[in-house]
Amino acid sequence: MGRIAPTFAEFVAGAEQSVFGECELAGRSLDTEPLLNGVPYKVHRQSFDVEHRRTLGTFFTGSQTARLIAGQLRGALLPGSLVMDPTCGMGDLLLAYAEFLPLERTLKATLESWAGQLAGLDLDSDLVRLTKARLVLQARLRGGFTQEVTDLDAIFPEIRVADMMASSEKLATADGFLFNPPFGVVKAVNDCTWSAGSVNSAALFLAELVKSKNSEAPVSAILPEVLRSGSRYEAFRLHLETMGLAGGYRALGRFDSWTDVDVFMTLIEACTERRIWDMGAQPKEGSLVGDKFRVHVGAVVPHRHNRKGTWHRYICAKSTPRWSDGFEPRSSRRFAGTTFQPPFVVVRRTSSPSDKKRAVATVIVGERTVAVENHLLVMLPKDGSLESCLSLLRVLSNQATDEFLNASIRCRHLTTGMVARVPWTEDDG
Repeated sequence: MGRIAPTFAEFVAGAEQSVFGECELAGRSLDTEPLLNGVPYKVHRQSFDVEHRRTLGTFFTGSQTARLIAGQLRGALLPGSLVMDPTCGMGDLLLAYAEFLPLERTLKATLESWAGQLAGLDLDSDLVRLTKARLVLQARLRGGFTQEVTDLDAIFPEIRVADMMASSEKLATADGFLFNPPFGVVKAVNDCTWSAGSVNSAALFLAELVKSKNSEAPVSAILPEVLRSGSRYEAFRLHLETMGLAGGYRALGRFDSWTDVDVFMTLIEACTERRIWDMGAQPKEGSLVGDKFRVHVGAVVPHRHNRKGTWHRYICAKSTPRWSDGFEPRSSRRFAGTTFQPPFVVVRRTSSPSDKKRAVATVIVGERTVAVENHLLVMLPKDGSLESCLSLLRVLSNQATDEFLNASIRCRHLTTGMVARVPWTEDDG
């Protein structure tokens, strides 16, 4: 069964009328305005049965989650960037991003400014029209603008009816993406190299997005948990990693009361030092290792780098004693790349959940700069002190750190991002 009644189209028409003409704003606010707070989703649920919505994948991001996704992207972009939601629906993610866009002196100027920073695509013309109407109303209420709007179709020209899967040129123009793709199960397309048969459509949409977008454009997304943990999607995760992409992980639980799908949020960026979605555990409140230390990968790749350049002290994973609180290297080699000035801490990158200790560390001391093998992570104290290094040794050796890393990263190599997120807890137990 498809559409039950034409109420949603009528609702959209009414929404458009509510932003045309001169508006009376007395007694209206962003927090209480029905058009901005759940009513559109309710009307849509009442207008279409659940099977029809599942077929189309039309399940919309709530305001609380939308703010998390939008806030995550804001921190990764410069002001004035063009942000696109390529499956925009009724615009929840774009509205959340627009909450912090600056206002101009007039409604017209504000809408023109926002139009240069917001883009969206959707196959449903009613949803595109509703997105524009909601953005206009948001601008009105934020700025107290009552001026007339004469042509809603001409507003936000980059929010348009289009198929994301056939819009590669448009996708390439955005500086960053807000992304809540359809979650339905569909047949894999013929050119899909990482799966065959039926797959979650979110994987197909994400694969198309990362193929078409500017390589430096981050993607702030809400995705079904199966993409992160399902064994059938291991090749898909590897596909993203081979494209030089990585992203964090924050579990969000069930999508909403009407959608029995567990989801997570992530910020997918260009990065070759981390695995995709390997940050399973969330740090407790308080400071993190990354607040006190800068984390790097050792720069020496022995089989690749010739012994040329300046003489430096040299350490590798095999020659560095475990848990020493003051190891001064004696071996030397020539090296023309990045070196490090003691004191600092090194951590062995090879690490397994089956190991007794996950972050095996050593404090490096001495007066001479040190070349470090790439099987070691280098932890540089921001205050430059040996005392901080000794404190980090205690943090990395305690049980709380092992528990955090075992819950967060199940692969056999530690990453700079994960070690930086270790909670700063010196007392064991």
